Amino acid sequence: MDKHVIAAIVTCWAIGVAGWAEEIRIATYNIENWRTRFDVRELVDWAKTQPKSEELNSLIRAERNQDDEDNWEIAETIKHAKLNPDVLVFQEGCEQADLDAFNKKWLGGIYATAKVFPSNSGRGQTIGILIKDGFKVVETKDQYHKEIDTVAKDWLKESEEEPSDAMTENRLFARGPAFVKIQTPGGYTFWLGTNHQKSKSGNDVNVSAWRFREAKRTHQIITELAKDGTDVVFGGDMNDELGIQEFEQQAGGDATAALVGTDGQTILATRALAESAEISFGGYMRDRYRSFIDQFVVSKSLADRIVSVSVFKEGLAPAASDHYPVLLVIKSKN
Repeated sequence: MDKHVIAAIVTCWAIGVAGWAEEIRIATYNIENWRTRFDVRELVDWAKTQPKSEELNSLIRAERNQDDEDNWEIAETIKHAKLNPDVLVFQEGCEQADLDAFNKKWLGGIYATAKVFPSNSGRGQTIGILIKDGFKVVETKDQYHKEIDTVAKDWLKESEEEPSDAMTENRLFARGPAFVKIQTPGGYTFWLGTNHQKSKSGNDVNVSAWRFREAKRTHQIITELAKDGTDVVFGGDMNDELGIQEFEQQAGGDATAALVGTDGQTILATRALAESAEISFGGYMRDRYRSFIDQFVVSKSLADRIVSVSVFKEGLAPAASDHYPVLLVIKSKN
């Protein structure tokens, strides 16, 4: 082939690649009490210490079957063709060893990176991330959970909750947050973060004010990470609906609004879903607290590159968790 023809083909190919934008599928998913879906291991260890451990075999089989059923439902939800995220951040997660085992056994190892982040939870509820092969973690920032709160939590001394670092060391965040900078197969890089804000368990003015402070600081972190022009996506269980909810007027304001901020640097990608009375917390057959609390906030640089935002309710999703996965699809920069 003539060298001039070859050069023309190469040039056309380069122009085409330069103008091609990837679509990245990002999901956030609160998997209810995921750590309890691996209880059979502890049960087996406990049975070994009992004088007639063989008599506990039926109990072990029942627990193993229940664990397997639960994890199968979770895996089938994640792998469903209409969800199937490239990257998934999760809340109420399991321990690292259990996540590795789940990825291998139930997901077939389709996620090359499976990571549990450090957090302040006193109930073993972790946050973490699953990232498919071809995507590379460039940098990790997972120490925000150590930040100290500016407001003393003396009121927590009377709490019946299991003690956590957030309580005993007066830390700002109830659990996370954590962020990773990800490079896509096409070379596009962006920050992705997640958190599980303070729950509404025992909700009152103090709890709502704590959640508000978490959200306000998270917004600051997002804008700090975006200063160099890098896109930022933040998704998780915010435990808060859009708009003023109970106790929020006295507690500082709407925590979701604080997460978005007033400086115009971020947008609530899930706003249309929230305003249309969509729900992300289904609660199985229970309708108490049923609402939209699993949010995505993105830096303003992504405003024109959001392809879609949706709640995934198909397949086994209604049985796998009391929350539904929320899927955000974005385009990379050309």
